[in-house]
Amino acid sequence: MTTSRFRTPYYSIVAAIACSTMTGAPAHAQLGSTIDTNSGSSSARVMQHAKGGQLSFNETTDSNGITVRQYVDSAGAVYAVTWRGAAMPDLQTLLGGHFAKYRSAAAAGSPINHGLHASLVSKDDLMVESAVRLRQFVGRAWLDSARPAGVTAADIE
Repeated sequence: MTTSRFRTPYYSIVAAIACSTMTGAPAHAQLGSTIDTNSGSSSARVMQHAKGGQLSFNETTDSNGITVRQYVDSAGAVYAVTWRGAAMPDLQTLLGGHFAKYRSAAAAGSPINHGLHASLVSKDDLMVESAVRLRQFVGRAWLDSARPAGVTAADIE
């Protein structure tokens, strides 16, 4: 019987464990929360701009392939989120403090049906639209009163 003299170095095991614990879903700011858009560090969020600079958003894709886009105003407050992917994201995480309002409106039977696989929940200034077609989940949520001037609901995509 022959034995191998090759041993896996200790540091490679530690590195593999560290990498496996660091992978996972990227952090998402919750609807209505504030993110730091002025940080000068290299790990700061990369903000993208559209519609002549009126729209600022950050887009991330998690390990499950769910893409989440967070729309922020000039002060860094998240006024809208959108999602798309092969699974539904954790709405409690995305909606934050507004999740209870969403859940109560949905449970009260107030969703407006937009077909067999789509719905709209509207409660006060919270709007949540979601749909699924061919295993592709899409949706968006926004605070109507928090939208910056010149930004319409149609701009949130």
